[in-house]
Amino acid sequence: MQYCWLLMAAWLYSVQAYVTDLKLVVCENSGTFACARNPGYMRIPVNLNAGTRLESVYLDLKDDPTSDPLLDIKIVSAQEEKPGNTWTRLDGNLNQGGPEEAALYLYYTKDSETSHNPINSIIVKKGSHPVVSADYVRVPVDLNQGVGGESVYLFYSQAGSKDPITAVSAKACLTDDCYMDGWHRVEKDVNKGVVIGMRVYLFYQRAHGGPPVTDIEIVLNDQSTPEGYHKVDVDLNQLMIRGASIHLWYQVKEKPTDDDFSDAIQELAIEYGHAAVVPFGWTKIPVDLNSDGDGKGGLGEPTFLLYRRGYPKLPEIKPLGFGEDGTFKILQLADLHFTNDEGVCRDVLGDMDCKGDNTTIEQIEKLLDLENPDLVVYSGDNINGGGVSDARAATFKFTDPVIHRKIPWAAIFGNHDDENDLTREELSTVMLQMPYSLTQRGPLEVSGTGNYVLKVLQNKTQESGHMFSIYFLDSGAYIDDTKKEYDYIKQDQLDWLQATSKSFENARFGTEKPNAMAFFHIPIWEYNEEEDELNPKLGSQRETVSSPKKGKAMVLDALKAAGDVKVTGCGHDHVNDYCLDRDGIYLCYGGGLGVGGYGASHLGWPRRARVWEIADWGASIRTWKRLHDDQLTMIHFQTIL
Repeated sequence: MQYCWLLMAAWLYSVQAYVTDLKLVVCENSGTFACARNPGYMRIPVNLNAGTRLESVYLDLKDDPTSDPLLDIKIVSAQEEKPGNTWTRLDGNLNQGGPEEAALYLYYTKDSETSHNPINSIIVKKGSHPVVSADYVRVPVDLNQGVGGESVYLFYSQAGSKDPITAVSAKACLTDDCYMDGWHRVEKDVNKGVVIGMRVYLFYQRAHGGPPVTDIEIVLNDQSTPEGYHKVDVDLNQLMIRGASIHLWYQVKEKPTDDDFSDAIQELAIEYGHAAVVPFGWTKIPVDLNSDGDGKGGLGEPTFLLYRRGYPKLPEIKPLGFGEDGTFKILQLADLHFTNDEGVCRDVLGDMDCKGDNTTIEQIEKLLDLENPDLVVYSGDNINGGGVSDARAATFKFTDPVIHRKIPWAAIFGNHDDENDLTREELSTVMLQMPYSLTQRGPLEVSGTGNYVLKVLQNKTQESGHMFSIYFLDSGAYIDDTKKEYDYIKQDQLDWLQATSKSFENARFGTEKPNAMAFFHIPIWEYNEEEDELNPKLGSQRETVSSPKKGKAMVLDALKAAGDVKVTGCGHDHVNDYCLDRDGIYLCYGGGLGVGGYGASHLGWPRRARVWEIADWGASIRTWKRLHDDQLTMIHFQTIL
């Protein structure tokens, strides 16, 4: 079955790409990138034989839109029966160099009779119980079983409607290394943060064609129980002192109709935080699973169970296009530093009524209602680097005001977004499934996560011409784990941008290349002013430019060579907000907006956000900033182009 049409149908915003091929790379025990490269493939940067004396083994992925996607994967030991002839085994042994009896083989299938859900992401994590996003399924085989070393597990995410859940269970354990054979675990301990008590995890099964689970309820203490439901015997507050007795009950429809199947429960998730936002298509059971008696107050991390019925279709997004007056407006939101709870207030005036993340949300809402942008760009450090126990929930929260107003949005990552429980890859997978999101993972073979381009058309129809381009680049985080030096945009990312730019040469009216802008989080070195140069500059510089070292990446040269990029927008340095003209390309800061990040409001320099107006159908660019004050004061209006 060909899935190419899925990509072609959304040619303008091909936000969903699928894994179409896998290769194992085996080499002598060495670094990730010392092993031979497979051109056109992305390497998962985790040695599958980590901690052993065996040869290094890496998994490479490809996303070729002209090929059918992988629909399922499994790992089979040397002692197990081989799967059927619809499965393909990768060349090589996952435990290459180990004893024959410890051999593990990776299989995949593209057979639609086996599965109908294309795989859109594969990740590898170390540890016996690594935390992963609710969007991923764990392959229940330690890739180092029988050979020592670190525990290594593979996880994958699948797109589309799933088979309904057919059974739910729970297990209490002394540690987080808590699993049940034949069951999928719902990630996140429901007793998180409890000093005295057991670790408790929920589990589920999917039996293809079996009676589906159609409802779930949470019952506390001596509350009446729902008739005709199955009780999960494990107390979700197992061995907690003072905690309520909490049990999960679920309903199974033994003789389901087609409507029962389509509306059955397909997914379960646990969310942490009092301020958790209910994501699109999900239902939140309003009982804190760490309740001390009333279902509201908790003894540990505020913990809630969410479920999703069926597979609700995301709202349609119209193509990005210029208005009748030839303008297109972008609101850039930089350095929001959201959490999944109340958040904090840093560097604010002493008499300010600051409510953490809610204060930032209120400001975003005012900006959206005043400026009415056509696109919102989150330019990195959207999530705080500490104090976040659920980055998925934080993502739902910082996007909620924009989604509520049905405004298209796009995001890139900063150096703090993936410092909590989820990786960039997992966060990207979350965003791909959210309403009005134009965020893309980007080509697998290009460094980073989130290198993509959006086109702005002459109007909001797909038949109109391409008039302006918006590039997004992943500027990384840090060079290494010491976090002493910031990462940089790699050469293959610049090659991709230049190749993409070249493909647009005759896009505008069929005769010329559209103008463009580029967003990335960490400023490039050229945001620094040269002592012997006098560059036009408008705005404040209140801190040193935190960029990669000079000469690390020739980004400005690449942008000049491409020829279409006229301006860049970054974040990272919260109290810099200037635009600097460097050789005809304006390098601009967004200015930090979130009260959860550092700032200078307490020194009389309010937080702010940058607005971009692309005018004259892409021929002109104007920009200004709005301050975080009662009037949303506009400052520094300037014409870039």
